[in-house]
Amino acid sequence: MLLLLSLQLAFAQTAAPDSRAAVITLLNEAKAAYEQGQNEQAAAALERALRIDPRNPALWHNLAGVRLQQEDWMRAANLAAKSNSLASDNKWLRVRNWVLIALACEAMSNMECTMEARSRARALAN
Repeated sequence: MLLLLSLQLAFAQTAAPDSRAAVITLLNEAKAAYEQGQNEQAAAALERALRIDPRNPALWHNLAGVRLQQEDWMRAANLAAKSNSLASDNKWLRVRNWVLIALACEAMSNMECTMEARSRARALAN
């Protein structure tokens, strides 16, 4: 089971100060729902958080992880790619996104995509 990213990472100074509390509350709701196996509730909380802070790459990554757990492979890969587009200087998050993309591609039996994603994750990790 994938774990949602911590609040520290998920809150990387992207939200306006007055909206941070709302995003933190929604992220806590998502984490609690996810840990209870309530993936759709977790996704709904993350989507609400993204409406407040749409440029937060960790929120996109967490939503991708929930969609992967739900076996919504294509959506998971697309959400992780969106996270990567926003996580330019966060190498650790980009590696996690590429691993998530590799898992989604593997589940879709797309070996070319799987190999590419694994290669990109390895390159970033080194």
